[in-house]
Amino acid sequence: MNLTTQNGVFMKVISIWQPFAELLVRRYKVFETRSWAPPRSCIGLRMGIASTKTLRPEQRAHFNDPEFQAHYSKLGLPERLEDLSHGYLLGTAVLDSYELITAEFLEDVSDEEQQYGWFNLGGYAWRMVDPIRLEHPVPIRGAQGIYEWKGQLPGHEHEERPAPV
Repeated sequence: MNLTTQNGVFMKVISIWQPFAELLVRRYKVFETRSWAPPRSCIGLRMGIASTKTLRPEQRAHFNDPEFQAHYSKLGLPERLEDLSHGYLLGTAVLDSYELITAEFLEDVSDEEQQYGWFNLGGYAWRMVDPIRLEHPVPIRGAQGIYEWKGQLPGHEHEERPAPV
């Protein structure tokens, strides 16, 4: 549960590589893919979505892949990976459920969604719902896994709830 106090917000946060973090808070991506299942205590929880600070070679390779670009280039988002926000809390989303990634599961996942993650058999697809994108991202110090964050969020009047796509 997120706790709001006079001095800020306590919330669980997960850091996600760009462009996947941006795609999630803008409702273009539904599943966050991980090699591990989320803790059951996080199911149903509104979590912070942070972008990682660093860029790794595998991010660049995925971003530049023609199959990924065939979908991404139509979204009107920055053309360069470096132009996305890195090291920021971009918004929040509710962790609704998760699935073991199997061949049968992948039959129901669109080609576009599959380009927006690493859908490796045996991994986990975390279904993220009701994303809220912050109009003004908040600088954040990330960490691996799910971590606690205490900070200031802009008022709700500064949050952008994009229309579902």
